[in-house]
Amino acid sequence: MEMSQRHEGAHGTISPRGSLIAHTSDSKLRRQYKNIAIVSNKLVEVQAVEGHAHPTRIENGSGSLGRFAAADFVGRHHLLTFWEFGRVKIWNLSTGEGTDLGELKTTGDEPAWQQRPESTGDIRTIALLTRPAAEDTLTMHFPELSTSMQPLKLPTVDAQSMSWSPDGRWLAVLDTPTASPSVYFFTPDAHQYRSYPSAAAQEAEGGLGVKAVTWSADSRVVALLRYDGTVVLLNTTTFTPLAIIKHTTTVEQSNVPPHQQTPIWREAVSASNERSYTLASQPVSPPLSRTKPTTEPTELGVAEASFNSDGGYLATRDERMLSTVWIWNVATLAAHAVVMQHSNVRKVQWHPSRASLVMFDCGEGITYLFDVAASSAPVAVNAPLPGSPILTWLHTAAEAKLAVLAAAKHSFWILYPEGAELVSGDARAGIEVGGEEFEEGASEDSLLDILSGRKPAPPYVTEQSYTQMVELEMGEAEQGADEAFDDTFREKRKADTDVVDPLDDSQIF
Repeated sequence: MEMSQRHEGAHGTISPRGSLIAHTSDSKLRRQYKNIAIVSNKLVEVQAVEGHAHPTRIENGSGSLGRFAAADFVGRHHLLTFWEFGRVKIWNLSTGEGTDLGELKTTGDEPAWQQRPESTGDIRTIALLTRPAAEDTLTMHFPELSTSMQPLKLPTVDAQSMSWSPDGRWLAVLDTPTASPSVYFFTPDAHQYRSYPSAAAQEAEGGLGVKAVTWSADSRVVALLRYDGTVVLLNTTTFTPLAIIKHTTTVEQSNVPPHQQTPIWREAVSASNERSYTLASQPVSPPLSRTKPTTEPTELGVAEASFNSDGGYLATRDERMLSTVWIWNVATLAAHAVVMQHSNVRKVQWHPSRASLVMFDCGEGITYLFDVAASSAPVAVNAPLPGSPILTWLHTAAEAKLAVLAAAKHSFWILYPEGAELVSGDARAGIEVGGEEFEEGASEDSLLDILSGRKPAPPYVTEQSYTQMVELEMGEAEQGADEAFDDTFREKRKADTDVVDPLDDSQIF
């Protein structure tokens, strides 16, 4: 195990491709990112680190729409901006035009917009969830065409979230837990294709319905996480059940031949804080997370479920047993392994390129690695980290050595469980850490000054996309199944700045 030096800075964020990190430090944004939009209450600023592009600033004007709440890039040339009360606008970063998309629904737990995964030849699509006149509506917007489809009234009672399948063929809309059906599946042109479950089935089962929806990486299976503790696996051809996963409070395999039994690994912690695993004798009961029953919906049912990178395995956790991770084989529709940790698991994360490798983060600063394709026990990789930093995979290639970002509140580290890869100059390969910074006190020319003739346009101002960025002064930006398992155990150059009023659709370049 090797680790980088401690880097002072907060808000450590991994780039979409996983090879760069952005973080704030001493009121500046350190440049490790190629694509950055900085969002504060009063402005959204897009920065470029390549070429001579000047930053683009979208100011909040009089603030009549409330504070900026978020921003999201759509492809290479568009930016969505969102206000706290639901108003949304999309900006063309090549032409400077802004289009008002209305008000999104703000009562759900998840964002009321979802970008369709990009495929060759497809028209870029954004799904927008709105609720005018107390009725849910779905709108498909096409940024490259500057047009939207006619809003579709949804059959939902109170839609909570949306999610696209990884291949972009399907859009799932999750309704309120008490509604029946609980989930609706739509095609990219907003045609309702299927729903689940049927009204009769929901009435027979009773209780709350689906809690969350998770797609497999290959889009062949979708998992419905339910409040009753089960996970329903649906095929994405007909959206009918493949299997129903159940988490039992007692594991008993006495009737299964030893060579067919699912391994049950239990972590032990010694007096010297050494971590080890042994196979648990059976029957065995995973430790319960709560001693008293609860009726709070967030504390009921399935806590987490995630597919690995090729869709072959599914990892799940139950709210009743938060220290236990269940690994399921999707091909055989059977339990593959169970791991009982000493502490509650905070997050389960599959490696982005090593399909069989999963990491457990228990909030202890320890990286737990488990190769589910091997017959060996999980491995606890300890590092002298203070507190409980959040662990996240860095997107290294399958043949490269592992790298993990450990981000605390005011600092972060890069961990190398297999040792760091060295290149010329003794630099660690695969991740850029450090970078230049934008010093405070730099002057900025606004578009208003240029258009009014008070200042000449800088000679280097040209049409740019958001992929070109520079260091940003953070001090200003910070203002303000029908079939159940037969045997459950057989799972972010100083430059001039453009200012844009969100209520004005004039050019921003």
